[in-house]
Amino acid sequence: MLPFRVLCVLLCLSLPAWAGGLVIELSGDTSDISFVGAIYRWDPDGLPKKADGSPRVAQERAEAPDIAAPWVDYRAVNKGNNQWVIDSMPAGIYDLIIIKNGSKQRFEGWRYAPPLDFEPFFPPDAEVLRDKEENGVMKEKIEDIDSLKFIDKQIRESRHYENKVIPLYFGGSYRKGQVRPKQVRVLVMLIRDLETTLDATSATMRFEIWQFEDRYGGYVKERRTHVMHRIIMDRNVLRQWTWLWDPALGNIKVEKTGTATVKYTIPDPKNTELKGLLPY
Repeated sequence: MLPFRVLCVLLCLSLPAWAGGLVIELSGDTSDISFVGAIYRWDPDGLPKKADGSPRVAQERAEAPDIAAPWVDYRAVNKGNNQWVIDSMPAGIYDLIIIKNGSKQRFEGWRYAPPLDFEPFFPPDAEVLRDKEENGVMKEKIEDIDSLKFIDKQIRESRHYENKVIPLYFGGSYRKGQVRPKQVRVLVMLIRDLETTLDATSATMRFEIWQFEDRYGGYVKERRTHVMHRIIMDRNVLRQWTWLWDPALGNIKVEKTGTATVKYTIPDPKNTELKGLLPY
């Protein structure tokens, strides 16, 4: 049996570095908010990990949750006055998830994790940019429409198992003087809701991060992708939901000490530029 002091040291080493907390202050239509939570998707190297350091495995069919029951590392508690609080959590980068179950609405944040090793993250508000010389003047960080159109077309015209494959957001790398980004990552929504002989009622939906590399004057999709969610649920119920992705809810940094505060206004799905799943 190990001495008591050794056991204490081992126990302390096994515990995460607990930090302050997180306060989410909500405004707008907060009438039926049923869930607010924070998810730690990736470790610093871009590997799927939970906040406690254990691997985060993509949901399998037998245990895939529905839209209203997300898996998060920490669930916030409603303290009143539209304040939702997580008292203690390890330092790190988190994405937030907000659900209005009565309205069948979900709002979620993300950041572009690298599918390949030893590459940097892109923030959720990253853009696809280029530098361009006009009349002897170098204009920096102009939206690269040509690259966006090329990649968007490649995604939409490729063959997929799903019958709906929709690129939602694009984020690219940037270096001064670039003609086009070396890498472009895309948040993609994939839905299969067609009836089959084996299953006439269910639909599947995934959200993934894809990466495209600039090679030989065009963009080539990397085989490795990051699966953020895999959902299996009744097709008719799926079609009633709104699931929008908002950069403002992603890349939330919690420090080793103190309390971080996020102020967020619930958007009106009928009057917003946010992208994702809408009722259909």
